[in-house]
Amino acid sequence: MTTGEFEKLVERYRLGECTPDEIAFVAKWMEKNAGAAEDDSTVFKNEEEAIRREEEGWNRIQQLAGFKRKTATRRMRNRYWWAAAACVAWVVGGLLFLNRASDSQPELAGLETFNTSANRQRITLPDSSTVVLGEGSSIIISEDYGMKNRVVRLKGEAFFEIVPNPQAPFLVYSADLITEVLGTSFSIKPEAKGKTIEVSVTTGKVSVYAGEKDRNKRRRGVILTTNQKAVYDAESKTIRQDLVDHPKIVETDAPEAVFNFDQTRVKTVLATLRHSYKMEIVVTNPVLNDCLFTGNLNGFDLFQQLNYICDVINAQYEVRGTTIFLTGEGCRAPKE
Repeated sequence: MTTGEFEKLVERYRLGECTPDEIAFVAKWMEKNAGAAEDDSTVFKNEEEAIRREEEGWNRIQQLAGFKRKTATRRMRNRYWWAAAACVAWVVGGLLFLNRASDSQPELAGLETFNTSANRQRITLPDSSTVVLGEGSSIIISEDYGMKNRVVRLKGEAFFEIVPNPQAPFLVYSADLITEVLGTSFSIKPEAKGKTIEVSVTTGKVSVYAGEKDRNKRRRGVILTTNQKAVYDAESKTIRQDLVDHPKIVETDAPEAVFNFDQTRVKTVLATLRHSYKMEIVVTNPVLNDCLFTGNLNGFDLFQQLNYICDVINAQYEVRGTTIFLTGEGCRAPKE
Protein backbone atom coordinates (compact mmCIF):
# COMPACT_ATOMS: atom_id res chain seq x y z
CA MET A 1 0.00 0.00 0.00
CA THR A 2 1.45 3.36 -1.02
CA THR A 3 1.13 6.62 0.90
CA GLY A 4 -1.66 7.72 -1.45
CA GLU A 5 -3.60 4.53 -0.89
CA PHE A 6 -3.14 4.85 2.87
CA GLU A 7 -4.43 8.42 2.67
CA LYS A 8 -7.59 7.18 0.97
CA LEU A 9 -8.01 4.51 3.64
CA VAL A 10 -7.67 7.15 6.36
CA GLU A 11 -10.29 9.29 4.62
CA ARG A 12 -12.75 6.40 4.51
CA TYR A 13 -11.94 5.60 8.10
CA ARG A 14 -12.61 9.22 9.02
CA LEU A 15 -16.01 9.12 7.35
CA GLY A 16 -17.01 5.82 8.93
CA GLU A 17 -17.00 4.10 5.52
CA CYS A 18 -14.41 1.40 6.27
CA THR A 19 -15.21 -2.25 5.78
CA PRO A 20 -14.93 -4.53 8.80
CA ASP A 21 -11.65 -5.90 7.41
CA GLU A 22 -10.22 -2.38 7.00
CA ILE A 23 -11.25 -1.40 10.52
CA ALA A 24 -9.66 -4.58 11.87
CA PHE A 25 -6.47 -3.87 9.91
CA VAL A 26 -6.12 -0.32 11.22
CA ALA A 27 -6.79 -1.43 14.78
CA LYS A 28 -4.26 -4.27 14.49
CA TRP A 29 -1.70 -2.05 12.79
CA MET A 30 -2.08 0.59 15.48
CA GLU A 31 -1.69 -1.95 18.28
CA LYS A 32 1.42 -3.42 16.69
CA ASN A 33 3.14 -0.24 15.52
CA ALA A 34 2.11 2.50 17.92
CA GLY A 35 1.13 0.82 21.14
CA ALA A 36 -1.77 2.41 22.98
CA ALA A 37 -3.59 5.00 20.86
CA GLU A 38 -5.33 8.09 22.08
CA ASP A 39 -8.50 7.56 24.01
CA ASP A 40 -11.08 6.33 21.49
CA SER A 41 -13.89 6.09 24.01
CA THR A 42 -14.49 9.82 24.41
CA VAL A 43 -18.17 10.75 24.78
CA PHE A 44 -19.00 14.11 23.16
CA LYS A 45 -21.78 16.40 24.33
CA ASN A 46 -23.30 16.78 20.89
CA GLU A 47 -22.69 16.31 17.19
CA GLU A 48 -21.14 19.77 16.73
CA GLU A 49 -18.44 19.04 19.30
CA ALA A 50 -17.69 15.69 17.69
CA ILE A 51 -17.42 17.27 14.22
CA ARG A 52 -15.14 20.02 15.54
CA ARG A 53 -12.87 17.46 17.22
CA GLU A 54 -12.95 15.32 14.07
CA GLU A 55 -11.90 18.27 11.89
CA GLU A 56 -9.08 19.19 14.28
CA GLY A 57 -7.85 15.61 14.24
CA TRP A 58 -8.02 15.41 10.45
CA ASN A 59 -6.03 18.63 10.05
CA ARG A 60 -3.42 17.23 12.44
CA ILE A 61 -3.22 14.00 10.43
CA GLN A 62 -2.60 15.90 7.19
CA GLN A 63 0.16 17.91 8.81
CA LEU A 64 1.94 14.91 10.34
CA ALA A 65 1.57 12.53 7.40
CA GLY A 66 2.41 15.05 4.70
CA PHE A 67 -0.94 14.61 2.96
CA LYS A 68 -2.12 17.33 0.62
CA ARG A 69 -4.14 19.87 2.53
CA LYS A 70 -7.88 19.33 2.24
CA THR A 71 -10.84 21.03 3.76
CA ALA A 72 -12.66 18.62 6.02
CA THR A 73 -16.15 17.87 4.76
CA ARG A 74 -19.30 17.02 6.64
CA ARG A 75 -20.50 14.29 4.33
CA MET A 76 -20.86 11.76 7.07
CA ARG A 77 -24.31 10.80 8.15
CA ASN A 78 -25.54 11.63 11.61
CA ARG A 79 -25.46 8.00 12.61
CA TYR A 80 -21.73 7.89 11.84
CA TRP A 81 -20.51 10.99 13.68
CA TRP A 82 -19.51 9.20 16.87
CA ALA A 83 -17.71 6.41 15.02
CA ALA A 84 -15.80 8.84 12.80
CA ALA A 85 -14.57 10.79 15.81
CA ALA A 86 -13.26 7.61 17.39
CA CYS A 87 -11.56 6.61 14.13
CA VAL A 88 -9.70 9.91 14.01
CA ALA A 89 -8.35 9.34 17.52
CA TRP A 90 -6.93 5.98 16.40
CA VAL A 91 -5.36 7.31 13.21
CA VAL A 92 -3.82 10.38 14.84
CA GLY A 93 -2.01 8.14 17.31
CA GLY A 94 -0.68 5.96 14.50
CA LEU A 95 0.60 8.73 12.27
CA LEU A 96 2.28 10.51 15.16
CA PHE A 97 4.36 7.38 15.69
CA LEU A 98 4.84 6.63 12.02
CA ASN A 99 6.28 9.99 11.00
CA ARG A 100 8.21 10.90 14.12
CA ALA A 101 12.01 10.65 13.71
CA SER A 102 14.23 10.15 16.71
CA ASP A 103 16.60 12.85 17.90
CA SER A 104 19.56 10.79 16.70
CA GLN A 105 18.23 10.06 13.21
CA PRO A 106 17.32 12.43 10.39
CA GLU A 107 13.95 12.76 8.72
CA LEU A 108 13.72 10.58 5.61
CA ALA A 109 11.77 11.78 2.60
CA GLY A 110 10.68 9.21 0.04
CA LEU A 111 8.09 6.70 -1.07
CA GLU A 112 6.44 4.76 1.73
CA THR A 113 4.93 1.32 1.28
CA PHE A 114 2.57 -0.36 3.76
CA ASN A 115 1.79 -4.06 3.97
CA THR A 116 -1.92 -4.19 4.76
CA SER A 117 -2.38 -7.85 3.86
CA ALA A 118 -2.36 -10.81 6.18
CA ASN A 119 0.64 -12.24 4.30
CA ARG A 120 4.22 -11.13 3.82
CA GLN A 121 4.78 -8.71 0.95
CA ARG A 122 7.87 -8.73 -1.29
CA ILE A 123 9.19 -5.39 -2.53
CA THR A 124 11.94 -4.88 -5.09
CA LEU A 125 14.19 -1.88 -4.45
CA PRO A 126 15.68 0.27 -7.25
CA ASP A 127 18.97 -1.69 -7.19
CA SER A 128 17.14 -5.06 -7.42
CA SER A 129 17.62 -5.75 -3.70
CA THR A 130 14.47 -7.20 -2.13
CA VAL A 131 12.57 -6.63 1.10
CA VAL A 132 9.88 -8.94 2.47
CA LEU A 133 7.63 -6.89 4.75
CA GLY A 134 5.87 -8.55 7.66
CA GLU A 135 2.17 -8.06 8.29
CA GLY A 136 1.38 -4.48 9.32
CA SER A 137 4.92 -3.28 8.55
CA SER A 138 5.98 -0.33 6.39
CA ILE A 139 9.13 0.96 4.74
CA ILE A 140 10.25 4.32 3.36
CA ILE A 141 12.74 4.33 0.49
CA SER A 142 14.80 7.52 0.38
CA GLU A 143 14.40 9.82 -2.62
CA ASP A 144 18.16 9.75 -3.29
CA TYR A 145 18.43 5.97 -2.93
CA GLY A 146 21.64 4.72 -4.55
CA MET A 147 23.19 8.12 -5.26
CA LYS A 148 25.59 7.89 -2.33
CA ASN A 149 24.05 5.50 0.16
CA ARG A 150 21.05 3.20 -0.03
CA VAL A 151 18.85 4.29 2.88
CA VAL A 152 15.47 2.99 4.05
CA ARG A 153 13.44 3.45 7.23
CA LEU A 154 11.61 0.40 8.56
CA LYS A 155 8.66 0.18 10.90
CA GLY A 156 7.89 -3.36 11.91
CA GLU A 157 9.43 -6.62 10.70
CA ALA A 158 11.21 -7.35 7.42
CA PHE A 159 13.68 -9.71 5.74
CA PHE A 160 16.29 -8.16 3.43
CA GLU A 161 18.34 -9.61 0.57
CA ILE A 162 20.79 -6.92 -0.49
CA VAL A 163 22.73 -6.70 -3.75
CA PRO A 164 26.43 -6.01 -3.00
CA ASN A 165 27.63 -2.50 -3.81
CA PRO A 166 30.73 -1.31 -1.90
CA GLN A 167 30.31 2.19 -3.32
CA ALA A 168 26.80 2.55 -1.87
CA PRO A 169 26.40 1.06 1.64
CA PHE A 170 22.90 -0.09 2.57
CA LEU A 171 21.46 1.37 5.79
CA VAL A 172 18.24 0.50 7.58
CA TYR A 173 16.90 2.91 10.19
CA SER A 174 14.61 1.13 12.65
CA ALA A 175 13.59 3.20 15.68
CA ASP A 176 16.93 4.15 17.34
CA LEU A 177 18.89 1.33 15.69
CA ILE A 178 20.91 1.47 12.46
CA THR A 179 21.90 -1.61 10.47
CA GLU A 180 24.59 -1.12 7.81
CA VAL A 181 25.51 -3.72 5.19
CA LEU A 182 27.40 -4.01 1.91
CA GLY A 183 25.80 -7.20 0.63
CA THR A 184 23.99 -9.82 2.67
CA SER A 185 20.65 -11.24 3.79
CA PHE A 186 19.27 -10.45 7.22
CA SER A 187 16.07 -9.77 9.12
CA ILE A 188 14.93 -7.06 11.52
CA LYS A 189 12.20 -7.80 14.03
CA PRO A 190 10.87 -5.59 16.84
CA GLU A 191 9.94 -7.42 20.03
CA ALA A 192 8.10 -6.73 23.28
CA LYS A 193 6.01 -3.83 22.00
CA GLY A 194 8.94 -1.90 20.64
CA LYS A 195 11.16 -2.25 23.72
CA THR A 196 13.68 -4.38 21.86
CA ILE A 197 14.77 -4.84 18.24
CA GLU A 198 16.38 -8.02 16.94
CA VAL A 199 18.69 -8.11 13.91
CA SER A 200 19.70 -11.58 12.69
CA VAL A 201 22.06 -12.40 9.83
CA THR A 202 21.41 -15.25 7.40
CA THR A 203 24.44 -14.67 5.17
CA GLY A 204 27.23 -12.11 5.03
CA LYS A 205 28.14 -9.46 7.58
CA VAL A 206 26.40 -6.39 9.01
CA SER A 207 27.23 -3.60 11.40
CA VAL A 208 24.51 -2.89 13.95
CA TYR A 209 24.79 0.25 16.06
CA ALA A 210 22.71 2.70 18.04
CA GLY A 211 21.88 5.99 16.39
CA GLU A 212 22.58 7.96 19.55
CA LYS A 213 26.17 8.66 20.65
CA ASP A 214 27.32 8.61 24.28
CA ARG A 215 29.07 11.41 26.16
CA ASN A 216 32.37 10.43 24.50
CA LYS A 217 30.77 10.66 21.05
CA ARG A 218 30.91 6.90 20.63
CA ARG A 219 28.15 4.63 19.40
CA ARG A 220 27.25 1.26 20.89
CA GLY A 221 27.56 -1.35 18.16
CA VAL A 222 28.52 -4.88 17.13
CA ILE A 223 29.57 -6.71 13.97
CA LEU A 224 27.32 -9.63 13.06
CA THR A 225 28.17 -12.51 10.76
CA THR A 226 26.24 -15.55 9.55
CA ASN A 227 23.91 -17.15 12.14
CA GLN A 228 24.44 -14.32 14.63
CA LYS A 229 21.97 -11.81 16.00
CA ALA A 230 21.95 -8.60 18.00
CA VAL A 231 19.20 -7.60 20.43
CA TYR A 232 18.90 -3.87 21.07
CA ASP A 233 17.17 -2.74 24.26
CA ALA A 234 15.58 0.65 23.62
CA GLU A 235 15.23 1.45 27.32
CA SER A 236 18.77 0.66 28.49
CA LYS A 237 20.32 1.55 25.10
CA THR A 238 22.36 -1.66 25.13
CA ILE A 239 23.12 -4.19 22.40
CA ARG A 240 23.53 -7.89 23.19
CA GLN A 241 25.24 -10.16 20.64
CA ASP A 242 24.13 -13.79 20.44
CA LEU A 243 23.56 -16.76 18.15
CA VAL A 244 20.28 -17.01 16.26
CA ASP A 245 17.73 -19.42 17.71
CA HIS A 246 17.87 -21.73 14.68
CA PRO A 247 21.25 -21.63 12.92
CA LYS A 248 21.08 -22.54 9.22
CA ILE A 249 23.56 -24.42 7.09
CA VAL A 250 25.53 -21.94 5.02
CA GLU A 251 27.88 -24.13 2.99
CA THR A 252 25.80 -26.26 0.61
CA ASP A 253 28.67 -27.64 -1.47
CA ALA A 254 29.14 -30.64 0.81
CA PRO A 255 27.56 -34.04 0.02
CA GLU A 256 24.08 -34.71 1.34
CA ALA A 257 25.37 -37.22 3.91
CA VAL A 258 27.78 -34.69 5.40
CA PHE A 259 26.45 -35.29 8.93
CA ASN A 260 26.58 -39.09 8.79
CA PHE A 261 29.60 -40.22 10.83
CA ASP A 262 31.08 -43.65 11.47
CA GLN A 263 33.76 -43.94 14.16
CA THR A 264 34.85 -40.40 13.38
CA ARG A 265 36.99 -38.32 15.70
CA VAL A 266 35.08 -35.50 17.34
CA LYS A 267 37.74 -33.10 16.08
CA THR A 268 36.61 -33.92 12.53
CA VAL A 269 32.92 -33.84 13.45
CA LEU A 270 33.21 -30.37 14.95
CA ALA A 271 35.24 -29.16 11.98
CA THR A 272 32.34 -30.20 9.76
CA LEU A 273 29.88 -28.26 11.93
CA ARG A 274 32.10 -25.18 11.93
CA HIS A 275 32.38 -25.25 8.15
CA SER A 276 28.68 -25.91 7.53
CA TYR A 277 27.30 -23.27 9.91
CA LYS A 278 30.19 -20.78 9.84
CA MET A 279 30.21 -21.10 13.61
CA GLU A 280 32.95 -20.80 16.21
CA ILE A 281 33.11 -23.92 18.40
CA VAL A 282 35.74 -24.08 21.16
CA VAL A 283 36.78 -27.29 22.92
CA THR A 284 38.10 -26.57 26.40
CA ASN A 285 39.38 -30.09 27.08
CA PRO A 286 41.65 -31.49 24.32
CA VAL A 287 40.66 -35.04 25.33
CA LEU A 288 37.24 -34.45 23.73
CA ASN A 289 38.80 -34.03 20.28
CA ASP A 290 40.02 -37.66 20.24
CA CYS A 291 36.69 -39.20 21.19
CA LEU A 292 35.00 -41.25 18.47
CA PHE A 293 31.44 -40.53 17.33
CA THR A 294 29.07 -42.66 15.26
CA GLY A 295 25.67 -41.39 14.22
CA ASN A 296 23.56 -39.83 11.48
CA LEU A 297 22.85 -36.21 12.38
CA ASN A 298 21.17 -35.26 9.09
CA GLY A 299 17.75 -33.68 9.55
CA PHE A 300 18.52 -32.18 12.96
CA ASP A 301 19.32 -28.56 13.75
CA LEU A 302 22.69 -27.52 15.15
CA PHE A 303 21.74 -27.61 18.82
CA GLN A 304 20.14 -31.04 18.50
CA GLN A 305 23.30 -32.29 16.78
CA LEU A 306 25.44 -30.95 19.62
CA ASN A 307 23.19 -32.62 22.19
CA TYR A 308 23.65 -36.04 20.52
CA ILE A 309 27.41 -35.58 20.24
CA CYS A 310 27.75 -34.52 23.87
CA ASP A 311 25.67 -37.48 25.08
CA VAL A 312 28.06 -39.88 23.35
CA ILE A 313 31.36 -38.31 24.41
CA ASN A 314 30.42 -37.37 27.99
CA ALA A 315 30.48 -33.62 27.45
CA GLN A 316 28.29 -30.53 27.68
CA TYR A 317 27.97 -27.45 25.51
CA GLU A 318 26.98 -23.90 26.27
CA VAL A 319 26.58 -20.74 24.21
CA ARG A 320 28.57 -17.71 25.32
CA GLY A 321 27.69 -14.78 23.13
CA THR A 322 28.34 -15.96 19.57
CA THR A 323 30.66 -18.86 20.50
CA ILE A 324 29.82 -22.44 21.46
CA PHE A 325 31.99 -24.05 24.15
CA LEU A 326 32.31 -27.81 24.71
CA THR A 327 33.38 -28.87 28.21
CA GLY A 328 33.60 -32.15 30.08
CA GLU A 329 35.88 -35.00 31.05
CA GLY A 330 35.31 -36.80 27.78
CA CYS A 331 35.60 -40.45 26.84
CA ARG A 332 39.39 -40.61 26.92
CA ALA A 333 39.29 -42.57 23.71
CA PRO A 334 42.66 -43.87 22.51
CA LYS A 335 44.19 -42.18 19.52
CA GLU A 336 44.13 -44.11 16.30
